[in-house]
Amino acid sequence: MADSQLPAVLAALAASGSTARTTETWAQDAMTALVLGDDHAIDALMPLARRDLRAGAGPTADQPRVLKAGWLSANQFASRMGLRRQTRSSAGQWAEMLPDVEALFAMLRDTGAMLVQRWYQHVGFHPVLSVRCLYLDMLEAPPTAASRYHVQVLSIAEAEALQPQMLDVHHDVFANAGGMVLRHPTFWHKALTHHFYREHYQFQIVALLSGQSLMGYAVIGWSGWHSKRPRMDVLEIATRQWDQSVAHELILTTSQLAWSKNVHQVRAVISAHDPYRGHLGRLGFKDLWGYSLLAKWLHPQKFIDRALHDVHVAAQIAVPGRVPLKLGATPAAGATAAELHTDEATLTKLLLNRIELPVALADGSIKHAAALSSRQASELSAALPYTPWVFHMLDYI
Repeated sequence: MADSQLPAVLAALAASGSTARTTETWAQDAMTALVLGDDHAIDALMPLARRDLRAGAGPTADQPRVLKAGWLSANQFASRMGLRRQTRSSAGQWAEMLPDVEALFAMLRDTGAMLVQRWYQHVGFHPVLSVRCLYLDMLEAPPTAASRYHVQVLSIAEAEALQPQMLDVHHDVFANAGGMVLRHPTFWHKALTHHFYREHYQFQIVALLSGQSLMGYAVIGWSGWHSKRPRMDVLEIATRQWDQSVAHELILTTSQLAWSKNVHQVRAVISAHDPYRGHLGRLGFKDLWGYSLLAKWLHPQKFIDRALHDVHVAAQIAVPGRVPLKLGATPAAGATAAELHTDEATLTKLLLNRIELPVALADGSIKHAAALSSRQASELSAALPYTPWVFHMLDYI
């Protein structure tokens, strides 16, 4: 889209029935859109936020592998159903229209409409992460736990000074994970102050402190705007050294806070292998339904050249319909590059560290030329290790 189309784009989104965006939230999320039509008559619209996502750990702890991602915003397709086939047929042009976006992501409800699911499949999206929605329905006030720590419930402004410690705690738990928007020392204040839903949510931060040291935190938001029944959402939770007792206190405190506001339902939306999922279940949260996080590569070679520049083994990955992708250094004189053959769905997971290469080689979802040595296979496995991905609702609601 051109800058001149922004007023028409915002008007089309507002008319679609979704939460209206403003010029400020559009800029805050570094958004753009694929538009069918002109400034005066937009027929179809696919908005996306440009974000830096962690794909996994990098060569050092402070250098994660970063993915230039485009997030399809709340699946807002402001288009007539009759144009869906036309928007689908444009998928081959998206890479050219989005030169700075390496991969696209979208959330699709597991029980979503088949027509929507088929649209995503046809344009080349593939599942990379299961996300679950856990609910706690309270019929009575939750118990008060004896605490070793000082509990504070803070506003966005009050929590601003805690951000460097929040980053340390987050790093304790998620340093080797992928999938989340990159955190930095001022991330939370900026994200919550300018959040897309800030007009609808009351954001607060529950902090547990030992003296001046932050032991854990939970970012929460509550509102009744999305349903007749008010609900409190746990948007992010992290505890120093994965401390489950601190997590227990944070969740209990959140439940008590919800009850005090006459809110009797608490929800956590987390990845299937989130480190706190089991603890939520033990506290009575029920896994009721979920989403699939889908991904589609636009520029995988750009990602490889930029984020995987530290890979030393030379390899070529062949996928039907794509120019072969080159990974790693140029082979030395007399040496040959490792040759891998796979499909688009497996490639999507491989480059996002969502599968184990030895398993994929064993089950045949990735095939290799006879020249692949055990040393090359080992080096490739180390370069593309399976990485647990996490989902923080703070990033995506």
